[in-house]
Amino acid sequence: MFMDRKAATKYVGKPVRINEGKNGEYTGILEDVTAEPRKPWVGTVRISGVLSYPDIMWDSNELPSPLYSENEQVYCSGNKITPYSRDDSYTYKQSIDYALAEKWNRIDAEKEANESVLALIHQELKRRKAEDLLYEESYVYYHLVKKARHFYVYDEEKKEALSLDGCPFEFEIKVKGRWQKARTANAPEFELESGKTVELKHGDQLRLNKSQFDPYRILINELDPPALQALERGLKKLGIFHENSVYCHNSLLIQLLSEVDQDEFDGVNFISYATDKHQFIVQHHYEREIFEDEPDRTYDRFEFTSDTGERLITTYATELSKD
Repeated sequence: MFMDRKAATKYVGKPVRINEGKNGEYTGILEDVTAEPRKPWVGTVRISGVLSYPDIMWDSNELPSPLYSENEQVYCSGNKITPYSRDDSYTYKQSIDYALAEKWNRIDAEKEANESVLALIHQELKRRKAEDLLYEESYVYYHLVKKARHFYVYDEEKKEALSLDGCPFEFEIKVKGRWQKARTANAPEFELESGKTVELKHGDQLRLNKSQFDPYRILINELDPPALQALERGLKKLGIFHENSVYCHNSLLIQLLSEVDQDEFDGVNFISYATDKHQFIVQHHYEREIFEDEPDRTYDRFEFTSDTGERLITTYATELSKD
């Protein structure tokens, strides 16, 4: 509530609030009012606490300090001063604690709201098959290296290597000076989208669009076509689509990236889907055994559960699971 000079004069000796905008809000006792003719009135306030903490710059490495200290005598324009009726028993130090906690809660709520909006936008772009726009011109660059009889791509910046055996990623390689999409055929050979095969040599550069680091996209790309059909069969029965995916814990990807020389993998992936009305969880049990001179052995079991209690299971295996 705005106070004119007449109301302010009657409010001397009472608690008031000072609004300093991005520099925070403060409480104190109005000690005096200076009201010269044809000029805005000015109040003298003895600061007793912090109501809201100053804004924090996102690129800052440290918190700003409150604009006013305890018991500081402040002279400020009357348009910043309003009555404060709440009876706080906090000390100045405690008021800072509560102001910081309030700032935390507000920013945390904004973060959750932003994440929700980002998830909706992400989901819609996936549905429109335009997800790559989120990662446009965002690549990781590798060099092809050969170790023993195996080929790897090596990230010199992170000093990390990724085996090309069973690699689910779609790379880009340079052909006549232009980047073209390609998948590993039989390393060091890569197959272009046109079907043409290009053989790279040790030291050649490749790049990978970061959009492929989406765990769900990697999972889908890694599945054999019959396993993907098993997943999609379950999704169809529940009336959901790939575009409804909202979260994917891809433990197979974690193993592939951390164990360069491993040729056996097993574990469980967790995938969640959401529509306007329902939530769904899928447990993807998998086993992988990679061979050099014969087809890999794979096992995939998808266990679907909806928030209404509906359940179903679909499976695919090149041979029976060891279990």
